[in-house]
Amino acid sequence: MANGSSTWTYDPVTRVWSGPDTPPRFRTNQSVGQLVLSVLKQSEPAHPSQLSVDIDGGRVVTCGEMYQRTVRIAQHLVRLGYGRQGTMAALASRNGEHVAPVMFACLALGMPVNTLDPAFTAADFGHMLGITRPALVFCESHILETVRDGAASVGIDPAYVLFEGHRDGFRHVDELLEPTGTEESFVAPELDDPANSLAVILCSSGTTGRPKGVCYTHRFCLVNLPSLWHMTPSDSVLAFSSLYWLSGFAALINGTLSLGTRVITRDPFEPGRTLDILQRHRVTHGFFSPYQTNLIVSEPDLEKRDLSAFRMLLCGGARVSKELYHALRRRLPSHTAILIGYGMSESSLVTLTDGYTYRDDCVGTVQARTEVKIVDLTELDGAEATDAEERPLPPGQSGEIMVRVQVPFAGYYGDAEATANTIGPDGWIRTGDIGHIDADGLLYIVDRKKDIIKYAGFQISPAELEALIRLVPGVLDCCVVGVPVEGSDLPAVLVMRAPGPVGASLEPAQVEQHVRERVADCKRLRGGVYFAPELPLTPSGKVMRRKCLELVLEQARCTNGEAK
Repeated sequence: MANGSSTWTYDPVTRVWSGPDTPPRFRTNQSVGQLVLSVLKQSEPAHPSQLSVDIDGGRVVTCGEMYQRTVRIAQHLVRLGYGRQGTMAALASRNGEHVAPVMFACLALGMPVNTLDPAFTAADFGHMLGITRPALVFCESHILETVRDGAASVGIDPAYVLFEGHRDGFRHVDELLEPTGTEESFVAPELDDPANSLAVILCSSGTTGRPKGVCYTHRFCLVNLPSLWHMTPSDSVLAFSSLYWLSGFAALINGTLSLGTRVITRDPFEPGRTLDILQRHRVTHGFFSPYQTNLIVSEPDLEKRDLSAFRMLLCGGARVSKELYHALRRRLPSHTAILIGYGMSESSLVTLTDGYTYRDDCVGTVQARTEVKIVDLTELDGAEATDAEERPLPPGQSGEIMVRVQVPFAGYYGDAEATANTIGPDGWIRTGDIGHIDADGLLYIVDRKKDIIKYAGFQISPAELEALIRLVPGVLDCCVVGVPVEGSDLPAVLVMRAPGPVGASLEPAQVEQHVRERVADCKRLRGGVYFAPELPLTPSGKVMRRKCLELVLEQARCTNGEAK
């Protein structure tokens, strides 16, 4: 059955929704690095591959330069003894000018890279470095001590290559960019088995707990990432996510293989700056989180900006409310397609809207080489059902979303137990998300299973309360959490006030009353209403629920307030 730009089928016997079985865009019996170098070498050498908007008003790296830098880095890594297939590397950096060729060089040599968040603490670095135990770490100079402290805490002492500033006694990426004189003769080595060779280890989101290492093979990358969204050589894409996030890594791979221009900046997301970049550099594609798009659409002068080049907004990573979608549709140019996607690091993209047609709160239809089923897991507050007890549900009924993709992730690095708990022997991946699919094949996300608040035996959806609280005048955004008390959790909310006099005058009682008048007694904000100038975010723009809970608990302690 066709629906917009996607074709899907539904099997009423198995109750499985399937996307089209279209072939991958590229050969999969090669490494990602081989393909990147081939694409760059065959392109117009002067074509812009990357634009760093925070350097000299905009510094361009052409396809010819990107190819040359990648080759030089690969050759120097081989000279230094790090070019062996399987040698683990780690990378912690914002979107700096030289990050892409470093990543491409490692991919060309068969060196898997564990991408890390440059905002990690030493404990965070220690957690991931202790899992992957890299021999070589690429990082920015200003976080060197933090990374080294993390490495020391787990008993490893890797070599370091620095981005940005130089430091005595440590190799800098500039040294790897020195001419070798043999660039034209470089040939990327053939990998023994690209289908099973690790390319990159991303991290699970870490929004609710410690991240795990999500393993991608070269085949996973070549099958799944180039089909996330369509780009041409005349397009450009802006995403603030570093390579720590799937959104940032996907923008790197898809943008480069499409010969589009990646627009990057080391600066953090800020709505006014984002609009400046979109307007000044005529950006055609933007990949932003719902939190970021909410701030963009709240900018007073949005309609005054020249966004005539802006053709596609891809929004994902968290729930997109119907209010946010309609605000975007009202305030963005009519020619801008608004695509809302749902996916996860373990599966890549699962569903996507077509950009123009929309139904409130949906996240689109099942995409190519993907299957989805909704299973009945009614005992959310008790023992979870086993695979044998899972019952697929018909259209319209909510349960846990299960996903199966043609080429799945290769498990969590060094964690067989977590892998077995997430992906079954038949390839079905537990998403931990609760949702349903309607009769037209559209998926709706209701909540995260782990985020459900359990108060006095009742199950309370944070997403439901958040959607309600965002309607309060003066609320820009919010995050609902459960404050733990003996035997229960009390719903509480951390609110980010909207700019202006209405937001400045907003009081907790207004929020509490708004909720109390519209929900059952069990869903009242018994844990309280708290305020923060901004919500704690991951670098990709996801709200960190566990950090919000920490802020709520800290404010509650400081004010000596007691739960209501």
